[in-house]
Amino acid sequence: MNLYKKLLTLVLLILPLVVSAQFNIPEKPTKASEQTSVFDYANLLTSTQKQQLEQKLISYADTTSTQIVVAIIPSLNGEYEGELAPKWAHKWGVGQADKDNGVFILLAEKERKIWIAPGYGVEHLLTAGINGEIIRNFIIPEFKKGDYFAGLDIGTNKLMQLFSGTYKGS
Repeated sequence: MNLYKKLLTLVLLILPLVVSAQFNIPEKPTKASEQTSVFDYANLLTSTQKQQLEQKLISYADTTSTQIVVAIIPSLNGEYEGELAPKWAHKWGVGQADKDNGVFILLAEKERKIWIAPGYGVEHLLTAGINGEIIRNFIIPEFKKGDYFAGLDIGTNKLMQLFSGTYKGS
């Protein structure tokens, strides 16, 4: 019984540490100067690369109403990327509310994980199989070369091709 109490005490001491090791989603930027489509919290992209990707994604959103947002973080802090990405997209309201046509791309540097979370409005086009194919065949090969910008650029191009003609800007 004494061993049981010691184990229980140990578990109760460690459990809060495990639970607190979660990623805290930042608040959605409210200032117009901070609102964009690329949030590089890990500084993996150069300022030029970030600006290029931002311009492409903002232009795409303006002409199609489909918003693609990229978030690059240093670490998942114990979170599962497949849960964090859609939770973050929902919290920030990515995409048009009435169409739910946003896509949230989450890249975690330390864990070398990427997740593409589509809204329900584009989910019929971006199925799990197609999503995995884009990640495996187009994004990851560039990441393996150390070129995160190329991977994200090619990946977002593939998404844009996939969604072509689905939504129009308003």
